[in-house]
Amino acid sequence: MCKPIKRRGMWLGAASVAGMLAACGGSLVNPQIPPPGSPAFQDGYLDGCPSGFDDANREGYETAYRKAATRYAREPDYKSGWDRGYAACFAEQERRPKLTRGR
Repeated sequence: MCKPIKRRGMWLGAASVAGMLAACGGSLVNPQIPPPGSPAFQDGYLDGCPSGFDDANREGYETAYRKAATRYAREPDYKSGWDRGYAACFAEQERRPKLTRGR
């Protein structure tokens, strides 16, 4: 568990707080920007991430589920990217639910 850091009796500034959040696993997921990897990995990530949002019921992703079944079965990099994108975006919705007015 991450703990706040104090320096000379004062809390660190907003930039430090953002850094602490990133270090504690609080980084945001961008479904349009895959992490570095092979083109097949990145394709898989770009398909898996919206699928994770869809399964986690993020509004705006209701019909976003997509998986190239043949590539998933035959290309380890695509499968790895899809699994990683799915898990990252599903967890992102669980950590920070995107809500709209009236819900």
